[in-house]
Amino acid sequence: MNERDRIGKRGETVFAYLIGRRCDGRYWFDPAFLDGKSETKDFLVSLIDPECGEATLSVQVKSTTQGYSGKGVKRKLKVQVSKADVAKLKTLKSPTFVAGIDVEAEVGFLLAITEITPNKTITGIPCLNPIDCKLIVKLWKEVEQYWKKRNMRAKRSFCS
Repeated sequence: MNERDRIGKRGETVFAYLIGRRCDGRYWFDPAFLDGKSETKDFLVSLIDPECGEATLSVQVKSTTQGYSGKGVKRKLKVQVSKADVAKLKTLKSPTFVAGIDVEAEVGFLLAITEITPNKTITGIPCLNPIDCKLIVKLWKEVEQYWKKRNMRAKRSFCS
């Protein structure tokens, strides 16, 4: 395994720890590592005990030891997401995020990939949304609301 792969593997471990941590007396997310089974998704993260039944979000993890650029609100973790990966992530039919992981400091930041995300290379993850307890609770609520609003039940089936 080369150095880049070690950094990537370490970042995935840090992400799973951060998103799976206990906050406000409970666990909120159950991260499942996809181990290369998907081109762009590294994790399928399930909400624990959502009212809507089943709810998930998709995450691509980008890991680095390269540090940060900028200061204040313009501070970004030095990672890149290719234009092709952004386009693929935008086709997913669930809430989708990129997690930038600083493997040295063992911290991470989330960036949502939405329909308005520009179709271009992302050249850094803003440090505005650290993966901490405040974000975890807020994210859980946002993802549950997304799934509550969708009617995913089949109306018909040839097997009926």
